[in-house]
Amino acid sequence: MPALPPDATRFTTAVNRLRVRWLAAAVVSALALLLAYRPAQTWWPAPYPLRWLALTALSLAYFLYILWANLSHNRRTPESDLLPALGWGNALTLLRALLMSGVVGLLIAPRPAGIHAWLPGLLYLAASLPDYIDGAIARLTQHATRLGEILDLTVDSVGVFTATFLAFQYGVIPWWYLPIGLARYWFVAGIWWRERRGKPVYDMPFSHRRRAFAALKMGFMFVMLFPLFGPPGTHLAAAAFGLPFAAAFLWDWWLVAGVVKPETGIPFAPLKGLALQWGPVPLRGFAALLVIPQITAHLTHPDLHWLALAEIGATAFLALGLLPRVTAIAAILLLGINQNLAPLTLAQSALAFVYIWQIFLGGGRGSLWPVEDWLVLNRIGER
Repeated sequence: MPALPPDATRFTTAVNRLRVRWLAAAVVSALALLLAYRPAQTWWPAPYPLRWLALTALSLAYFLYILWANLSHNRRTPESDLLPALGWGNALTLLRALLMSGVVGLLIAPRPAGIHAWLPGLLYLAASLPDYIDGAIARLTQHATRLGEILDLTVDSVGVFTATFLAFQYGVIPWWYLPIGLARYWFVAGIWWRERRGKPVYDMPFSHRRRAFAALKMGFMFVMLFPLFGPPGTHLAAAAFGLPFAAAFLWDWWLVAGVVKPETGIPFAPLKGLALQWGPVPLRGFAALLVIPQITAHLTHPDLHWLALAEIGATAFLALGLLPRVTAIAAILLLGINQNLAPLTLAQSALAFVYIWQIFLGGGRGSLWPVEDWLVLNRIGER
């Protein structure tokens, strides 16, 4: 049998090593599922623990299949040699896949009760938070590959799909939000349909907005899964979040379909910059005015001084522009606590919209520490 050329030998060696690592990941994941199954039996009545295990295992098998089918893409973008190791970034993405599979398993069970009602939101949060870190680790360790991109996008897509249906299943979001929450699947299906019919599919220019909106969508969904929130506040939030998402997807679809050209948005660039710089400024002042009655009511209540102090802190941080997006999310959580104490007032409903738009726009001009703006416009480890 003739010897393989050096390139083929390196490729075969790398593939074999990757397959061994894939097998190790599969075994570790299976053991983790079995360990998680035991506590599920203690707080879930039969047959839900077994159903959860079956659906979680099916979801995990799908992620492992995606990994196996794309091992040949484990290369750095400008290089042709296959990397023999998955790397720490992909390892973290696989951990995300394992956690997200646990979220998928919740689809066939009622919402957990008591303290366990926090589980869906916390599990989705744990699976989503490392989304920014895994790519950064891959870039810092010089292991950014197409395989990592495919796996990361798969986990994100399955996660948003699952969280959207869970929130609807729990009665938190209205039915009309489902098409918006699943917009990426409509988008991919539309591209497939255009290609099938022989119609052109145009490239979209790079936009920081897409990455920011994807992060916001995941953030919105894990907040909706927390047991703090319910209608009508969550329906208002769905409308406030859903409209910008729907508009953004519609614009991207027009780009892909050639209805609009990339240069169409250029005349609006100065207006966009002006809105991002000055739009949040009146929002910060408006939020401070709207929250005054809420804080006053809690200061006069003997058991809610702690809530008033938290609201004062969040308002001060927003007014000064200290971590404005993070602070706006915290302020929304405080509104959720308020909704559990009493029905939302008109001012509190308006405050929810202000906080949500603060999350979209950031701190704007005069913010002392809008560090999230840097995270939106840059990626850690990328030159």
